[in-house]
Order: sequence, then C-alpha cells, then structure tokens
Amino acid sequence: MADSSALHVLVLAGGNSTRTRTGGPKALLDLCGLPLLEHVFRAVDPLGAGQHAIVLGPKHREPIEAWMNKAGRHVDAGGQWSIAIQPEARGTGDAVACGLEVLPQEGRLLILCGDTPLLSPETLQTLADQDGDALLTALCQDPTGYGRVLYEESGRILRIVEEADADEEIKQVGEINAGVYVLDIASLRKALAAADNDNAQGEFYLTDAAVEILRSNEGVCVCLEDGEAEILGVNTLQQHATAQYLLRERRLDELMTAGVIIDDPNTTFIEYDVEIGPGTRIHPCTVIRAGVQVGAGCEIGPFAQLRVGTQMAEGSVIGNFVETKNASLAAGAKAKHLTYLGDAEVGERANIGCGTITANYDGKNKHRTEIGARAFIGSGTVLVAPVRVGAGAMTAAGSVVLKGRHVEDDSVVAGVPARPLKPVE
Repeated sequence: MADSSALHVLVLAGGNSTRTRTGGPKALLDLCGLPLLEHVFRAVDPLGAGQHAIVLGPKHREPIEAWMNKAGRHVDAGGQWSIAIQPEARGTGDAVACGLEVLPQEGRLLILCGDTPLLSPETLQTLADQDGDALLTALCQDPTGYGRVLYEESGRILRIVEEADADEEIKQVGEINAGVYVLDIASLRKALAAADNDNAQGEFYLTDAAVEILRSNEGVCVCLEDGEAEILGVNTLQQHATAQYLLRERRLDELMTAGVIIDDPNTTFIEYDVEIGPGTRIHPCTVIRAGVQVGAGCEIGPFAQLRVGTQMAEGSVIGNFVETKNASLAAGAKAKHLTYLGDAEVGERANIGCGTITANYDGKNKHRTEIGARAFIGSGTVLVAPVRVGAGAMTAAGSVVLKGRHVEDDSVVAGVPARPLKPVE
C-alpha cells in the first residue's frame, strides 16, 4: 500500500527547446561544467524523496535518457528515475498528468521545472517541510513573463493568472508563481481530470489544478522575498548566460568561504565538480573546468586553463598562459609560462620551462609523458609522447625529444632530435 505521506518528485522537461535555437535539448546545455538538468537533480537529491520521475518530449528523449544513464541517474528497470513521455506540448497540467502515470497513486508530490538551475536544496526542503500542500512564490522587481499570484483579503490564495491572460492591473502584481509545488497526489489526479484549456494559450494549466487543491486543502504559499535570481528559468540563451553568471558567482563564493584566494572573481571561471584546497591562490583570467583537483597552497594563473583530469598536489604552480589536461603535478612542481601539458605526469619539484609542449596525440591515439622528480625541461622543449624524462634530468632549450627515446635519470639532452650531452654518471 502506498504511503500517503511519502514525498515523491516530478521534473517537467518536456519542451522542444525552440527558443534556445541550438538544435539540441535545452536540458543538456552546459552550465558551469554540468548539464542544466543536473543542477535541478542536485537540488532534489538531499530531499531523500521516494520515487523520481521526469517528463520528456519525444523529440529529445533519446539524448536526455542516454545522458541520465551515463551520469548514474539510471532510468532502466528498477533505476532511480522513471521517464514519462508527453506526446505533444499541451501545457503543464497535461505534462503532470503524463508524469502521474509512472508515480504512486498516493503521497505528496514535489513538482518543479527542469530549466530552473538556481533552485537551492534549502528552498525545496522548506517547501517539503510544510504540513500540507504548498506553492513556492517570489517577489520580483520585473515579473514580466511569470504568472501573478492573487489573494483574497483573508490571505487565502485566489488564483494564478498567466501573463497571456493578465490585464494591465494584474500585470502590476509583483508576486509570481515560481512553478514549484508540493501537492497531494490523490487530490492532484482528481483536479487534473476535471481541468480544461479555456485560456489564451489553449493549454491545460497546472496552476488551475494547484490553486484548486491549495484552496480546498488549506495549503500555503511560501514566498521568497529576495528570490528573483533563484527561480530564474532558462528559456533563451540570454537567460542561460544570466544563469551561468549567477551560478559562477555562487561557486566562487563557496570557494572563497572555504579558504581559496581568488584575486578577481569577475574574471575567474571555476566550474562545478572542482576541488581546491585552502590557501591556493587563483590569479585573474583563469579558467578551471569540471573534473580538476587542486591541493592546498597552490598557485594558478593568470590566463591559465585547467581542463578535466588535471591534478595539482600541494604547493605546485601553474602559471600564465598554461593549459593542462589529464596532467598531474606532484608537490612543488612548476609550469609557469606558455606551456601545454596534456596526458602528462610531472614529478616533485620538477620545473617545466617556458614554451614546453607535450605532443600527446599522434593523429589516432593519445599517449602519456612522464617527467621525473627534480627534472628541468628547458624553454621551447617538445616532448613527443610516449616518452619519459628521468629524475633529475635536463633538456636544453629548443630540444625535441622523440617518442620512445627516453631521457635517463640525471642526464642532459639537447638538439633536434635530442641526444645526450654527457654520459649517465
């Protein structure tokens, strides 16, 4: 028997992404290193809800489902998420009705949109903690485009008027529907069954059913008085850029609170799923992509880009105009100028000279470069992978070390191609 008090989750992501005009699903647009939809999922995760469902349109089902499975949001039999299909876009009420087909008959349902990446777990928890049915609203300086929330004199919700149906007086109302609800599932099924599409857009509005439930069950509205940014929906690339800015600002604030020194937040881009230890200093115009791990007391930038797979141990340095990918720097290692380190392992206290390149791609496959502890790589060196430079070894400026021609420990090589200058001692 279904638990009538259990909380379940329904995410609405059935739109065709027509306004973004990118050709692909809006839900998978990159936003600070994560797909837009993943931000919504991470806001939901801490709630510990029972069953999870997402409503998709047929146009974008395949790529979104493939990403969800790859990201561990399994949608196969017995998986974490169930998928419901809305065959055609007939409004939010119709979308919820489609979602209810894969959800329990009873319980409480958190409903939110898949394009609201700034919603916080704390806000969703506050809504879920209400005794009964609840609607999230927000006060906005510019409420254009949102449904306006109207109340009776007693404070009881009266109705929600969509922008397309609002007259000039209603358009002046500043409290808007944030599109996030916690509703009794049995009541929701009944209200949606009686819904009609007698409105300017000819759609079945979830708002009509929600207001009916809130009024009948004495539900509450939870208002975010300073929540205009948090409830931002991403429907255009302009809104996507705004969301990117706000999420980046939030991420940098988290890092600085944890002890990371960021000289200029306005020019620093650090994505989600990046780990940075306290005391590390980030200079201006630095980009750190998802999947990077940085230890304590490091230094990065200015004008550096760290890509996925980069690992910096304590006290290591990445300087100006250096790019790394799948590269690890051991404690005290330095690459300070105009360098590319791809698929490379740099040992403790090794020094990578200006203009060094690890040539890791042969046209078909990528190969690794190993640079030993205390090695010194001279300016303008090209290391053609796969290759190993031994501990304490040195390459002269302008050297080209060919693949497989490993440099022995404590030796010195120079030239094109590089050859030993003195025998190994």
